[in-house]
Amino acid sequence: MSHNQFSTSRYEKRDKKRKTNIVLNTLIGIVLVLIFVIGSQLILGANQSEKTAKYNEQPDIKLASEKENTEEEDPKKTEETEESTVDDPEEAEEQKENGSEDTESKEEDKTEDSFEQAKITEGEPGSGIAETIENPAWEPIGTSQSEPHSANYTKGSQDWNEMTKALSYATGIPESEMIIWFLGNNGSPNDAAGTISPKDQSAKYKVYITWVENQGWKPTKIEKLD
Repeated sequence: MSHNQFSTSRYEKRDKKRKTNIVLNTLIGIVLVLIFVIGSQLILGANQSEKTAKYNEQPDIKLASEKENTEEEDPKKTEETEESTVDDPEEAEEQKENGSEDTESKEEDKTEDSFEQAKITEGEPGSGIAETIENPAWEPIGTSQSEPHSANYTKGSQDWNEMTKALSYATGIPESEMIIWFLGNNGSPNDAAGTISPKDQSAKYKVYITWVENQGWKPTKIEKLD
């Protein structure tokens, strides 16, 4: 082999090797670029996922905050509820009046029902008694007093007020429209009698009442006087 041929062969080898290196370097560069691109996408994707996750968690955080605010406001709502349950003085007075009217109405109905079962007997001539009324439907008027009971005929006392209510219950005359001519003992500690009339004095009655233990005064007889 001549010197020129050897040189040419050697040059070709170098040239081939150089081209091979260029190709390899190019491939390595492409691989590095791909790695960088893919790595960047992965990193960006992870950051985006993290942001999305945090964004999605925000409503829960907001709801939790709202819940705390609601719990903090609950005492105020309780106060408002308590304030709303406080009765207006005028409204309370109106309800009280309505309650009193209902009670009076019930007592009137009770009296009317009792009169329907009443036994009426005409009085003897010259006795001063026009008629006598007895009714098995009469009941004790009720009491707030405790036993043992001792009759108290002092006007304005608890016993006096309850006896007055019993007289009203028996005759149907409202207490506010009643004149009490006499109210006192009728022969024993547990028996009393009262002489009453309506304010117009259109009639006069003598009402007999007796004390029932723990239940109050009960009417037993009415005499309508001449």
